[in-house]
Amino acid sequence: MKSASLQRVLEAADGVRGAFVPMLASLGLERPRMSELRERLALDKSVASRMARAIRAADAGAALRELPGTEMLERFVARAEGIGADAAAVAAARAAVRALDEAIAAFPGDRASLASAVAAGGAAADPAAARDAVASPARLRAARRGAYDALLFAQGISCETTSCITILGPGRTPGMLDQAMVMATTGLRRLRRGSPYAVLSLQGNPGSNHGFTRTALGGMPLLDDPSVALLPEFCSPSASELRLERRGKFHSLVLDATVPPLEEPMDLAYGVVNVDFDAARATEASRWTMTQYTVSRACRLHVREVLLHRDTFTGCSPEAVFTAETVPAVSPDLLGPDRSGRGFVEHGTGFVPMGSGFAMRGKAAEDFVVPMSVRAFELLGWNPDDFERFRMVVEYPLPFVRGEVWLRLPE
Repeated sequence: MKSASLQRVLEAADGVRGAFVPMLASLGLERPRMSELRERLALDKSVASRMARAIRAADAGAALRELPGTEMLERFVARAEGIGADAAAVAAARAAVRALDEAIAAFPGDRASLASAVAAGGAAADPAAARDAVASPARLRAARRGAYDALLFAQGISCETTSCITILGPGRTPGMLDQAMVMATTGLRRLRRGSPYAVLSLQGNPGSNHGFTRTALGGMPLLDDPSVALLPEFCSPSASELRLERRGKFHSLVLDATVPPLEEPMDLAYGVVNVDFDAARATEASRWTMTQYTVSRACRLHVREVLLHRDTFTGCSPEAVFTAETVPAVSPDLLGPDRSGRGFVEHGTGFVPMGSGFAMRGKAAEDFVVPMSVRAFELLGWNPDDFERFRMVVEYPLPFVRGEVWLRLPE
């Protein structure tokens, strides 16, 4: 739903369009073309073109995007008055321009923020229609691509793909769930020589892991060396140059300033099991389970897969929520996903059912995750045909936005 301040701006923009139409009609310009406005009002070509599009716009949001600033609008009205426009229509047009200027000044943010709000909320002049409008997929993709370019330039690191595979199956303790996760990056490149960069950080001491034990997929405990979680068959040779760094309870694998070499991309994959991660059934205190993954580098394609043990999660499906990292995560054992929309970041995507096991495939560019999942099941000793698979794909994922996957536990 639009905020009151945004709705006021849209209504004021529609008011300008509505006031300019009779003013121009009094000059014989019923539906003026750019060439007519340029000739009659002595306007610059770009201004005349924008004004013609604004007057012909299908809705208030489209008109607002085309309307020039207040000073130019006032000059437009003055020139219309100078060539004989109706006095009452001119007065109404001036009042409409003032109302738009006041509405924009009252909006909490600059013009860029206003443009983003209009794009995200649709552009309907009808307030009732505006409540249900959403940003178009094309605009969302363009915004994410812009964030990719900005982070690539600032950070000097990019990758072709990132992926996070979550597998929830019967725990080692009856009534509990084990959570296996495979995380991978392909085509990691340095744009230039830079600073050390952590590609994997885990809590090294099991006693600090808040109630669960973490192991590699093959069962080896992750004590103080996260490198035991690496899946060497999916790592490139330069991954052997990762350096172990310890800071308190966190243990990281770090790329030094020249790793990987500028001409050589690096692939990296690792897998962990969180033993007895959560209860398998809902209780009064715990009705949801949730996992998080945050993309922290410029990335072209992010694939998130969730595989659920069929007998444990009959009829269940995951729900994706993207939130700003500055917003604290809501405790999943109390509320489930935050339905207020606080901190919500639109991505225009969600999970798609992929059937049991790996029989169904997607696009070739997305299926790079399948061999890693197959290997994970081999190490876990589980049968993938006993699991329902769900996939979500995001092109140019927004960096440093928390991606939450929520799952309601069976009663």
